[in-house]
Amino acid sequence: MSVREILDQIPKLSDEERGLVLRKLVSIEEEFEPTPAMEEALREGLYSLGHERTYSAAELRSRIAAWTTR
Repeated sequence: MSVREILDQIPKLSDEERGLVLRKLVSIEEEFEPTPAMEEALREGLYSLGHERTYSAAELRSRIAAWTTR
């Protein structure tokens, strides 16, 4: 499975599954104990990824250009 295919599957995971994946990825590099605030921020980000609109890099560049020319 390619990285792109893996990334495409992440939004289909439950919040709990995403948290598990994230904790596993973090633990690959070094042992690390997230604070409750960090865990909450991660949960919010994962929820946002699955439930809110996302933008491509081109869309972001266009939106930033529009904001900075106002």
